[in-house]
Amino acid sequence: MQRSTLILEAFGSGCSAKSYRSIFKNNHSRTIYLSVEVIGEKCVITDCFYTDRNKVKSETKCFCARPARLTTLNFSVSELLSVIERELDKMFFNVDFVENSTIEMSIEEYLAYHESCASTRYRFLIMEGSGNLISGLPSHLRTRLKNKLHRSVYIELAYYKDGNGVVKQCCYYDRSYRRKDISIIPPMLISCFFPYTREGIINLINDEICCNFTHIIVTDGIEGINLDSDTIPICGCI
Repeated sequence: MQRSTLILEAFGSGCSAKSYRSIFKNNHSRTIYLSVEVIGEKCVITDCFYTDRNKVKSETKCFCARPARLTTLNFSVSELLSVIERELDKMFFNVDFVENSTIEMSIEEYLAYHESCASTRYRFLIMEGSGNLISGLPSHLRTRLKNKLHRSVYIELAYYKDGNGVVKQCCYYDRSYRRKDISIIPPMLISCFFPYTREGIINLINDEICCNFTHIIVTDGIEGINLDSDTIPICGCI
């Protein structure tokens, strides 16, 4: 398991108390906002919620789903990392308290700032390809992925005609569905045909399967990834 440093960024102003906040992804690929108040050797969690779903915004605060396992809110500073590991499912090696350009940002501005930073990263859609090349892409593509709603999805695409592709198969690939041999199509998927280009495929999967890929990597199923070997997603929020 990777161990990293928790960066807590100062915000607001206070006399005896100092406020810090951070956004990180836990071991279940859930993105968490955490803010704490430090008073001497005491630490108090003042806010904590998932930022990747169930968002409801008001004029003054962004209310989101709170991690159900988080019950310890008041503890000594030395216990901070153990509380995060035990109740937020993330292990950090150490913690740094810093002051930077985010100190005057509102919570909405802070969330938007981190989202814009995250959007500059490469996110690869890995697909197994076969068949003749059409505009640089194999005529048949398929993959298993986990979308931003943390649902496993199997998708199979093929070239149709006139520069268009067709969705041959798309269904949830969760373990419970696989055990029961149930095929459920994601309700967000409304398109059957799409431009058979890299951009067209990425737009289809991002917009209708709820993903955030930036590039496509195509591998040979014979010498590369064998999608029939298991049911674990090979790309996405994993």
